[in-house]
Amino acid sequence: MNKLFGTDGIRGRANMFPMTVEIAQALGISVSKILANNKNVRHKVVIGKDTRASGNMFEAALASGICAGGFDVILLGILPTPAVAYLTQFLGADAGFMISASHNPPQDNGIKIFSSDGYKLSDQLESEIESYVLKKSWENDSFQNYGNIVHYSEAQQQYIHYVKRSITDSYKKKLSIVVDCANGAASTVAQPIFECLSDSVTMIHEFAEGKLINKNCGAMDTRSLQETVCAQKADIGIAFDGDADRLILCDHQGNILNGDHVLAICGRFLLENNKLPQKTIVATQYSNMGLDDSIRQGGGNVIRVLNGDRYVIEKMREDNLVLGGEASGHLIFNNYATTGDGLIAALQILNIIHHTGKQLAQLKQCISLYPQVIQNVAVKEKKDFQLMPSVIKMINHVNDSLGKEGRTLIRYSGTENKLRIMVEGKDIQQITKYADQIAKKVRTHIGIEKND
Repeated sequence: MNKLFGTDGIRGRANMFPMTVEIAQALGISVSKILANNKNVRHKVVIGKDTRASGNMFEAALASGICAGGFDVILLGILPTPAVAYLTQFLGADAGFMISASHNPPQDNGIKIFSSDGYKLSDQLESEIESYVLKKSWENDSFQNYGNIVHYSEAQQQYIHYVKRSITDSYKKKLSIVVDCANGAASTVAQPIFECLSDSVTMIHEFAEGKLINKNCGAMDTRSLQETVCAQKADIGIAFDGDADRLILCDHQGNILNGDHVLAICGRFLLENNKLPQKTIVATQYSNMGLDDSIRQGGGNVIRVLNGDRYVIEKMREDNLVLGGEASGHLIFNNYATTGDGLIAALQILNIIHHTGKQLAQLKQCISLYPQVIQNVAVKEKKDFQLMPSVIKMINHVNDSLGKEGRTLIRYSGTENKLRIMVEGKDIQQITKYADQIAKKVRTHIGIEKND
């Protein structure tokens, strides 16, 4: 069976499986079928999208499928992914759909689904929906009701008010800010949010231009952000990805801060102000060991979970924690949002700058990142490691040698025939050697000549 859902919804090249209008329509019908537990209640879902050119056709396909299943559709227009999560809950919808491929290039698209409480779906529910779509389990059903489609014109303004409420202080900080919207969803909401906090806001790549989304801009390419910050002698640069569910920062010297920097800064600030429940934050396997050191030095603890912000959120909800995220820039502030929200994360950082009186370059000194070496080995097959004892032996040797001062993270790509090898430690020459040794063993067993 072909698989639809990946780490974060469905994603792929537009008009190629699984991102076809047929799948989108079937997805709409299937979700309606699964969620229609009360036939006497009028059900509704919301649909948002980023700026991609293919967004309109997927919006139409989803909406038609949902209406065929008897649900009403509320179209939100172009909005960040976290706005869809928020408005799903705010409008009392049964589910929310976001049409976006996040940080992927313009030719891709994707679909993320939120439950009625604004959180991403569980693996179990995704599997059930996937089974309905691929087996066409709804084709023999007789749908007696047909839904309506309406536009919610207040969507952008409602989300702007919601983001502003995430900081309680009303102030105008004399900070000069550069904001890169990646020609994506943040283009519709970012400027009025940041202009409430600063009299000097410069917007770049701020157009809702789907053909240019994430192209040489935004969180995926910060060069123009860094250049603009330095040229204007700005205090801070903020870059979003295409659907604004994550951010990357730039200090006044043009240096980049990733999600681990932001987690450390926010975690340490909350620890110092006794506002971090259980003195614990949540991160993924990909977060740098320097984050653990930083939070530990502040008297706290880091819990690690599987890669993907949904697993971060699940752990936060399970343990009643308020801060978590990924090195990629997904930051979850559970007091304010049900998913990663780049705009809310940016406001939390600006709030910390306001309260501490420190520049971003000073704040980031609370964390020192360990060097990392990453190698991608092209493989003929994704063979079980247990069937390659010499590879296991080499990995164990590296881990034993690194001890508590380093680690390895080795996994197959979910989308390509590649093995991803990450070695982290304090000595760059040592970890480079170790990564090479592991890669060499892998190539001996399953490698192919072409390799990057």
